[in-house]
Amino acid sequence: LSGGQRKRVNVGLELAACPNLLFLDEPTSGLDSTGSLLLVRQLNKMAQLGMTIVMVIHQPRYSLFTHIDDVLLLGKGGRTAYIGPSEGAKGYFEELGFRMPPNENPADWMMDVMVGQAEIDNPRIPREELPERLFKEWDEFGSTLDFSARNLERSPSNLNAESDEAVIKAHLQDAWRLVYGPDTQALEPAAFAKVLTQMTGVPPDDRVLQELVQRIDVAAIHSKIAEPHVKGHVTLKEFEQYLLAVNAGGISLATMETSTYMLSEGSDSESDDDDDDSDSGSDARESPSAGDDSSPPSPPPGKSRETRKLKRSSRASLDRRLPGFGKQFRIMFQRRAIQWWRCQPIRIMFLVVVEFAALFLGIMDRHVFRNSAWLPTGFMNAQISISLLVSVYCLSTFASVDELPIFWRESSRGLNRLAFFLVRACFDLMDITLFCVCFIMLYYIVTAPDLDFKTYTIPFLLVCYVASGWGYFVSCWLPFEFVPMGPFVTTLLCFVFGGILGLPNQMSVYLSTPFYEIPVGITSFTRWGVPMEFFQYIQATDVGAAYMTTEERYLYDYAIQDYRLGWHLPGDTSYFWTGTLALTLLGTALRILAFVGLCSTNKAKQA
Repeated sequence: LSGGQRKRVNVGLELAACPNLLFLDEPTSGLDSTGSLLLVRQLNKMAQLGMTIVMVIHQPRYSLFTHIDDVLLLGKGGRTAYIGPSEGAKGYFEELGFRMPPNENPADWMMDVMVGQAEIDNPRIPREELPERLFKEWDEFGSTLDFSARNLERSPSNLNAESDEAVIKAHLQDAWRLVYGPDTQALEPAAFAKVLTQMTGVPPDDRVLQELVQRIDVAAIHSKIAEPHVKGHVTLKEFEQYLLAVNAGGISLATMETSTYMLSEGSDSESDDDDDDSDSGSDARESPSAGDDSSPPSPPPGKSRETRKLKRSSRASLDRRLPGFGKQFRIMFQRRAIQWWRCQPIRIMFLVVVEFAALFLGIMDRHVFRNSAWLPTGFMNAQISISLLVSVYCLSTFASVDELPIFWRESSRGLNRLAFFLVRACFDLMDITLFCVCFIMLYYIVTAPDLDFKTYTIPFLLVCYVASGWGYFVSCWLPFEFVPMGPFVTTLLCFVFGGILGLPNQMSVYLSTPFYEIPVGITSFTRWGVPMEFFQYIQATDVGAAYMTTEERYLYDYAIQDYRLGWHLPGDTSYFWTGTLALTLLGTALRILAFVGLCSTNKAKQA
């Protein structure tokens, strides 16, 4: 996209959220004069509907300048030279004695006057006193200006129900008369489309135009307009009443659909020579007086395919609803896939860090300390290292300083937060798996354990699943102002829950009584991950006592004895299924708690 296209896309994204107050910084920069004028015209229409728009703008053409309700002209040092209606700015400077040269853009001329760069023809204010004299004149004279006579339609902050209706009526009447002058006769759909084009700036779709005319026919039947209605035609008064009814929420969809059906069936009956069809149409028209007035009549079973199609399209086009979970999930999945692909450089750099950690840790364990591959402390160090990296990486999934305000804005406009959470968590699973497998692959090569790679990797994948859950938990519950502290908090949690509460030589303390075993079991991932690796290793390989040192034999015997003290599934001597169940439940529970935090924190910003 070009710079101008990106600018318009950004403005469109902000308008799509329908904010009450919108700040724009140079929205016309990078656009040509025509594009700038079109953009400001659309912003002006949004302002007429009640949105307050504040923007900074440079060097506008005068036709664009006059579309702005109020302007603040700032001179050197940010001091005020004028504030008030845009139409009054030129007259204000002329009252001070300035004269604009012929064929000059008034907006550029006022800018030149404020900085003192123009050839000044003013007997009252010498050029050398500019721009200080302008600030002084405004301080003395500006406070005496009276803006009380300004039209309320141009002040969105003063809009109420009555002024809102006045804006709608004035906008419709202006558009109608610009196309057809004072003539207010009934228009056919093709002629009515010209009025809609004048009002919106975009030619209406034929299907939408047809549906709108159908709905105005129904509204005209239920209205109290004295003049007769011609079906398929629209008058100024009928369209005005329809817009006001829609604005007030006074049009019932059920009534619309039933009445549209009656109109459609009535016209079919008139043109059909079949007496049965004529009777059916007559019955449909007479049913309201025979039954309850509060409930619309049910169309007969033999209604035409055209009527059913119109009913469905009416709901789809003119009564739009928020998409459900499935559709939002698909949309956000596609959007996240694009974002995921664009973040490849960051992912590659993080992968380099992961590989460096695996290489360093493997060299230290195997070639510096010369630890045996079956020692529980080696498994614990490796699991803490990868869990720390994964948890820090997952912080940005829900606690990005740049993306959180976007999530709050979309959530306030109907975003399905469960779909949002699941999409991001699904894409993170790919990254978590990639980082874990790459870490274990290099660590496995360096340490060369006597265990097959698949069996060696599964406990690490489950530990990473839990570690990512801790990352989500911290990111969703940490207050927005403390988001930069997220890496520190996750590091502390991994150190406490993975290191202190998972020390193999302290398991006899942690697992001897339920008072310690329960909190350790529901918080520490190494409490489950390390025995999974340890028991699988000693059962799959022949760890002979003859090759052990006295210290290793002591550690070996006590590790088996201590880990057997804790709870495990009956018959699960390898701790594989016990650890798998515990780590899966722990990781899932952390994700559920993280989702609760995502929905419950900053609720005012999501409302």
